[in-house]
Amino acid sequence: MLIFRGRNRVTSGYRLPDRPGHNGLDIVGDDSHDVLCPVSGTVKSSTIITDKSNSTWEWGNYVRVDDGEGNRLFFCHLDSRAVSVGQKVNPGDKLGVMGNTGYSFGAHTHFEVRKSDGKTTLDPAAYLGILNAKGTYSEGKSGWVQANKSWYYYEDGAPVMASWRQIDGKWYYLGPDGRMVDDLQEIGGREYFFFTKSEGGRLHGEMAKTDETGALV
Repeated sequence: MLIFRGRNRVTSGYRLPDRPGHNGLDIVGDDSHDVLCPVSGTVKSSTIITDKSNSTWEWGNYVRVDDGEGNRLFFCHLDSRAVSVGQKVNPGDKLGVMGNTGYSFGAHTHFEVRKSDGKTTLDPAAYLGILNAKGTYSEGKSGWVQANKSWYYYEDGAPVMASWRQIDGKWYYLGPDGRMVDDLQEIGGREYFFFTKSEGGRLHGEMAKTDETGALV
């Protein structure tokens, strides 16, 4: 599950080209500011570090939850914390409230995942089941989602990948990363030409129709 009810707006991704040293996701809860635990686990930290000689001060108010595999989940920049060390938590339990504490510019939650060694980072987007891309995601969402200027198609909250889909009577191909393909593509040993078409402000990679000579019809 995601960390906010309703819309979760990712404003900065995990090690994307614009911030290669960013080890988490910056997420804004557009519909609710309550930060929810996405897994079952145990609270290992619920604190704020104010000593700036300790780099952890940048997280401000933060909560750490360890899941059943020992992965460490960090929820940072909280305005307030709602759990205590040693507390058992389940998916959907409130951990705190989104805030702007520590080294932060605007209210959001920095969500980071590390292995049990405390050093090796994991892709938090994959942990939540969303794309590592800027965009807005909702639990159980189905339909088109735009992220990083590309279009993706979701079914039951997960992006469709490496698959054909007929949507509203038109055929689309979603690539291995879930991105809607356009232009000339080779798929399964055959060449297809997709063109972008604006409908209601959206650009879709609708498959071009051709006759037996390959001419567009």
